[in-house]
This record gives sequence, C-alpha cells and structure tokens, in this order.
Amino acid sequence: MHAEKKLKFKEIGKLKITKRKLEEIIQNPIIVDRSEEPVLIAIGKLTEKLSLSVAYRNIGKKIRIITFYPAERGRYERKILQR
Repeated sequence: MHAEKKLKFKEIGKLKITKRKLEEIIQNPIIVDRSEEPVLIAIGKLTEKLSLSVAYRNIGKKIRIITFYPAERGRYERKILQR
C-alpha cells in the first residue's frame, strides 16, 4: 500500500520510477540486502548517478513491495559489501 501511494508523488514521476521498474530491480538486482529478513532490499540502477532500493517480502509465491527509495549510486551497495 505504501509503495503504491508513493508512486503517485510528483517527485517520483520526475525520476521515472514505475511499478515495472520496481519489478525489474527485484528480478535483476545489482545486490540484495538480506540483513532485515524476511524483508529483502533489492538494489538496482536508476540513473547514472542514482540507484533504487526496493524493500519487499516474499509471501508464498507472491512478492509484496513495501517501499522504495532512490539514493546516490554506491551508497548502500558499499555498506552491504562491507559486512
């Protein structure tokens, strides 16, 4: 529910974040943060300067997207790799 509302924000539209983009990142992430299981965070490329993190849960055979947030590329990826 939160992610669906967030997709309607004007700032999100400017970044061209769509439901399809969220699904693409979950299916083909650069890296997945599993430190908060059962919530997983898939991180993928949004632009040359931004990555997009998508927090989600697997519920049976379905995926529920909880939220998402853009960030400077490399910011979260480096933290995950340092663990």
